[in-house]
Amino acid sequence: MVKIQTKIVFLFVLVLLFYMIRLLISTKRNKKFRTYSFVVLILGLTLLTIATFLDMVVYIKHYQIFYILIKVCFTLGAIIYVIGVILWSNFTHKMIAQLEKITLNDSMTGVLNRNGIEKIYDVFITSRSYFYIIFCDLDGTKKVNDSMGHLVGDKYINRTTEIMKDILGLKGHIARIGGDEFVILLEYMNTQDLQLMLLKISQKVSEFLPAEKTGISFGYSLFPNDGLTFEELIEFADKKMYVNKQSKTF
Repeated sequence: MVKIQTKIVFLFVLVLLFYMIRLLISTKRNKKFRTYSFVVLILGLTLLTIATFLDMVVYIKHYQIFYILIKVCFTLGAIIYVIGVILWSNFTHKMIAQLEKITLNDSMTGVLNRNGIEKIYDVFITSRSYFYIIFCDLDGTKKVNDSMGHLVGDKYINRTTEIMKDILGLKGHIARIGGDEFVILLEYMNTQDLQLMLLKISQKVSEFLPAEKTGISFGYSLFPNDGLTFEELIEFADKKMYVNKQSKTF
């Protein structure tokens, strides 16, 4: 009589094999999640299924060739399955990193989004005594969209992002938190250097479609002088940005 443990092992391996086949079919439908680790896992489980089935058929063990076949299938199946698990773990790690990037980054510009900049803020408040939060709002975006179309408007936003990244370098982290609104977390520097950096950005942005009077307005706050929370610092910087925008003549 076949041992109950042998039956349980066989059924478990068989169910796992069919589950992996189902996952393989699902990944073929979605290129983003396609991985060959399923093929390796299925091959290993197939060998283990054959081995457990032959082991379940008690009388067949009396034949030397089947006894050897069982041992070979068990050994190769286990090795291949472990390799598949390693490949699957690597695939899972890459997918988690990709999903985290999607969660923290703006899809259009590639810079951080609101969640991403708040995560960087949490790091800043534990590692830095002083730093700036700069609130930025593009000038003339609606006019560009209305007169030249949203594709040009998107180019305007993307070009501004590139300008800010080039000038800030490693000193700051940029996030797009709205249609044409940005937040920058910037390491501490003296006020003169800060204003010079913002002036450079402003000059470069204004060169994009000058006939449409493109530009950018800024407001900044200093942690911890102007606030202790992200919301307080954003609110303070937003008020200064509004004053800056109102002072311009279009």
